[in-house]
Amino acid sequence: MATWKYILTLSACLFGMLSTGRAEETLVIVTGEIPPMISEQPGKSFLTDVFKTVEKEMGVKFVFIFMPWKRCETVIEGLEAWGAIPYVRTPEREKKFYFSKRLYNSASRFFVHTSDGMKKNISYTELSDLKNYRIGGVRGYWYEKIFHDVGIELELVTTEKQNLKKLQAGRIDLIPLDETAGWYMIRELFPQEEISKFFTVEKPLSVKDSFLMTSKQYPDTQNLLTRFNTALKTIKENGTFQQLIEKHGVVLTY
Repeated sequence: MATWKYILTLSACLFGMLSTGRAEETLVIVTGEIPPMISEQPGKSFLTDVFKTVEKEMGVKFVFIFMPWKRCETVIEGLEAWGAIPYVRTPEREKKFYFSKRLYNSASRFFVHTSDGMKKNISYTELSDLKNYRIGGVRGYWYEKIFHDVGIELELVTTEKQNLKKLQAGRIDLIPLDETAGWYMIRELFPQEEISKFFTVEKPLSVKDSFLMTSKQYPDTQNLLTRFNTALKTIKENGTFQQLIEKHGVVLTY
């Protein structure tokens, strides 16, 4: 299988051909692994199915490249791909990037594991109330800065699965994670007797919108975003989007 660096090089060639009118309109999307929201495994990837329906409405071809989340933002900024998904808007990102209309809205919660399966009474009013806990995170995620700003240094890894394994092993106390993706990965990673030892803190860390993100410097990106937004609106209005929600069993508040 070709590496993502090779595919990015190929996509640059395709874009060069596109600019001279000699190729189908191909748009590269970079992303990471958060099943069932997005995954290299087609049956576990809600968003790739969404984009397959959007591309038909837009008249384009999307090519997905999976890589570490931290790298996705760098790739977009370097104009090596058109878009990155799913991304949360932050003031820092809005200086450099444009965002599509909302893809979906979902809750992130703190996941906890106990060796005896007894639920801990963990509550907080302000994020700073959690300073005494060891909290895991994923490099490049939107929440890095908000934890840093309240004096909490996260124990960072590359993937959500690494975090869940550390949590189950007792090496960290809490991890923030999309609620749907969290329970899905727990069921995939652990036997039934371990699944019952995970729980979530009642108060969500956030309920946030997720978007497609693209560089402000990418050629013709405002026109592309307008076409994307129109196509996304169409599949939400004609029922296709809801069918894909049900197919993948995702929990959205969209």
